[in-house]
Amino acid sequence: MKRTKLFSAFIFALGLTASSVSFAQVKIGSNPTTIDPNNNLEVEASTPGRKTAINKTTGQITITDGTQGAGKVLTSDANGGASWQTSSVGCASFDASGANTTTPVNNIGVFSPTKLIAGNVAYSASGAYNNATGEYTIPENGFYIFHGSAGTYNVAAGTTGDRNTTLQLVSTSKGLLSYSVSSELSYGVGAWQEVTSANYFTAGDIVTFQIDSGHVSGVKPDSVDVRSIFFSGTRVDCNKN
Repeated sequence: MKRTKLFSAFIFALGLTASSVSFAQVKIGSNPTTIDPNNNLEVEASTPGRKTAINKTTGQITITDGTQGAGKVLTSDANGGASWQTSSVGCASFDASGANTTTPVNNIGVFSPTKLIAGNVAYSASGAYNNATGEYTIPENGFYIFHGSAGTYNVAAGTTGDRNTTLQLVSTSKGLLSYSVSSELSYGVGAWQEVTSANYFTAGDIVTFQIDSGHVSGVKPDSVDVRSIFFSGTRVDCNKN
């Protein structure tokens, strides 16, 4: 009896192998009789459109489970369940620069910083930095470092007196992160400043680079020029590169 069962199982296996070789295609799951002619294997779920397939020519595996999307990466949860997640390419790093602009000069005793927009993006693979608003949105909890720098130059000829120029990094949840001040600087003199901050952030927080020019003495101009704007950042405790 045992030999008969083993023999029958062997014949069945040979038949299955022969069938697979003959058709070179295997379909499991829903619609078992319908398979994309370009695929060797398809495993289809009961939910329409969700399946895993292997292309017969390229060998490429395609997983469509409803979470797929351009630029996403396949990630497992604590139980080993896989899903497509937003890419963390470069650990959400970005590097951007800004065109020449102006910033208003505030009256004595008034501190009212404005955002510096670094609109020219050299790198922002994850898209966490918005070059239209100058805002970096923290994509995941983690430890991040940010750097900003800019120069104030070319004040109108004939302007006299002094100003305070402040650069700062600010987050919506933590407030002021870092700042640099050039105090009582002559309007006729340019200044180059930079700020750096390293902090732990939670997802959804927003970091911006800002400037304030405050009048101290002499004739107050309406604005000063701002040049060579640079704004960059990255998550430093990331191991997903």
